[in-house]
Amino acid sequence: MRTAIILGSVVLFIGLVALFPHSMLEPGELVEAHQRTGNDCFSCHQPFGGLPDAKCIACHVVADIGKDTLLDQPPLLFHVELGAMACVECHSEHQGRNADLTKGEFDHELMSVSIMTDCIRCHEDPSDKLHERLPDNCVACHDTRSWERAQGFDHAVLPAATKADCAGCHERPADAVHDRAPDDCAKCHSTTAWKPASFDHGLLTTAEKNACAGCHAPPTDVFHKGTRENCSSCHGTNTWVPSTFDHSGYFRLDGDHNAKCITCHLSNNYNAYSCYGCHEHSVANIQQEHREEGISNFTDCVRCHRSGDEDDIRNSTEGGRSGGVRKRNDDDD
Repeated sequence: MRTAIILGSVVLFIGLVALFPHSMLEPGELVEAHQRTGNDCFSCHQPFGGLPDAKCIACHVVADIGKDTLLDQPPLLFHVELGAMACVECHSEHQGRNADLTKGEFDHELMSVSIMTDCIRCHEDPSDKLHERLPDNCVACHDTRSWERAQGFDHAVLPAATKADCAGCHERPADAVHDRAPDDCAKCHSTTAWKPASFDHGLLTTAEKNACAGCHAPPTDVFHKGTRENCSSCHGTNTWVPSTFDHSGYFRLDGDHNAKCITCHLSNNYNAYSCYGCHEHSVANIQQEHREEGISNFTDCVRCHRSGDEDDIRNSTEGGRSGGVRKRNDDDD
């Protein structure tokens, strides 16, 4: 019984194939250009013989392939070099009316070296500003796997004159720094990367060099708001940090007084300071000591005390005393 069912199924299948070969066997719709073959499967297929090249080249003459499909360039008919290959190794059908008959990406390794290096015979020669300046050696920048190279453009392929004419390919920056800089980009930048740059302030005029705010935004912190615009008194042109701020012009940070800024400048307010809070420096003690000396104006400590040395006192002109530095001794107490 089982054998009869199997034989019956086989006979039925063969009968359906014989009556409706196109409907039973077609794996998908043909591309638009092949629709003219209608339901004649054997126009491309050979019974029990697959898809022989002879069927393809009966319509597609190898010597003419590419004449109507390539860009506005003289066609390079590379198919003549692929005679040892089967057409189905690169092309496939029954993928729909608008399908691309080429399987995946074209493998350029199938071609000879002479054809593979003659890129513009198959590909359109780029006409942008960059490629107009380059030689026709495409492989210096591109490979056959992708158009864009991961490692970036190598400026070494450019002629010397083109390499020096950066603005011929790159747009000149319009910021304040570059408005003042000369046209020789190589003085600050390299061809490997735009940043970091090695800007040399020696390229600037003396007037420009002293006008830092013309290129740099002035710092907005509390300390810099209270300073003059003479940036070079603290900073150099090689690096912004560390600075060379001379604290000795206000108070010498020697001994125990070489402390963190916030110890004296509360809340990071560098426009003000306080000597209270350390050792004997309380308001009551300071008032008593100074009144004993006949000094009543003692709110601005650094006016007289320029360091942590208690014997280094600069007298004020208060009370008929003359200015100058006065060394304090034990007899004064």
